[in-house]
Amino acid sequence: MRASVRKYTSQPVSDELLNSLLEEALHTQTMGNLQLYSVVVTRDEEKKSILAPAHFSQPMVMGAPVVLTFCADFRRTTDWALNRDAHPGYDNLISFQNAATDALLFCQRFCDLAEAKGLGLCFLGTTIYNSQQIVEALELPQLTFPVATITLGWPAEQPKPSDRLPLEAIVHHETYAPYTPERIDKFYSHKESLEENKRFVEINAKETLAQVFTDIRYTAEANETFSVNMLEAMRRQGFLNGNMTTKKVGRPEMLECDVVRFQNKKDRWVAFVGLLNGRPYEIFTGILDDDEGIMVPKSVSDGYIIRRVLRDGSRRYDFQFTNKRGYKIVIEGLSERFNPEYWNYAKLISGILRYGMPLDNVISLVSSLQLDSDNMNTWVSGVAKALKRYIAPASDAEANVSDSEEEND
Repeated sequence: MRASVRKYTSQPVSDELLNSLLEEALHTQTMGNLQLYSVVVTRDEEKKSILAPAHFSQPMVMGAPVVLTFCADFRRTTDWALNRDAHPGYDNLISFQNAATDALLFCQRFCDLAEAKGLGLCFLGTTIYNSQQIVEALELPQLTFPVATITLGWPAEQPKPSDRLPLEAIVHHETYAPYTPERIDKFYSHKESLEENKRFVEINAKETLAQVFTDIRYTAEANETFSVNMLEAMRRQGFLNGNMTTKKVGRPEMLECDVVRFQNKKDRWVAFVGLLNGRPYEIFTGILDDDEGIMVPKSVSDGYIIRRVLRDGSRRYDFQFTNKRGYKIVIEGLSERFNPEYWNYAKLISGILRYGMPLDNVISLVSSLQLDSDNMNTWVSGVAKALKRYIAPASDAEANVSDSEEEND
């Protein structure tokens, strides 16, 4: 029965042995026989010291004779295509998924072969948490991405295998079987009864083992942050093309907001444009000074949109601004204050903005909408005008991209 090995002897892993294992692993399954993976072998102590912080400086990174980073790789296939008068189109999410699957299959096959030879190894899940650091440390080109790392060496310990859920907990016959409270009790009772896990709960001052994982080890806040970081790294590596973005992930509770007023026939309208990194992210619109609308002082040109999660799990969006006297004023429930038809179309437009479609394309799409009433069509024109103010000259846009990348390094 296998176990992760974190301590290694000083005995080296020869190039001959390592290469023979890697060569045998080449015969694992692969999408379209394209072998969409590469592996970076790190032996140099200085190089390992650069990699270590990306893996939270876990001691086995420096202690292992070899560190292997398995990468999803569409760079090689793309270059092959370009050199053969072909037209590759692999700068997208499905290509990343195919390459990541290939790389993980190759990694697992290598692990099985290495352990069969008596080598010890530890899989580092931190690879996707700090992928940008690894990209820079290994100088990975566009269309490559680290998806798995293992430390490798001859074991200096014989660790006890970790507990596992019973087979029936993960196998579903014909269709997926729901995990009822009774089944959860059955499958997790052994894990929760182990003394080491009881101690784990105690030292973390929690009531249940599940709370340790949700409140301390893998929190929602950390997961959202790592998700944003990973998707930004994927964008930089070219796997998210111009029609995709990372902006929808990890929406802050509070967004900066511009208040944009416009005329719709004889009515005065207002748009609340939520901004993320200076770019429109969501929009709320409606009639100004109407019984069914909303009142905003003329002096107010900006504020914040605050997302609140209510007890029943639903969400509400409030607008907060500071008046002339310096007091904070909150207007609750932006979405409920406007005509439902406007709100439904505003949700559609917000969804497009959140997925990062270029603003000129958003405006073209909005302007092309042909709705049932003249009033709705003039409203659409007003929304398009409200968004046009955020289109910067090309030079400014490029500068903004450069600044954003430096801030996220």
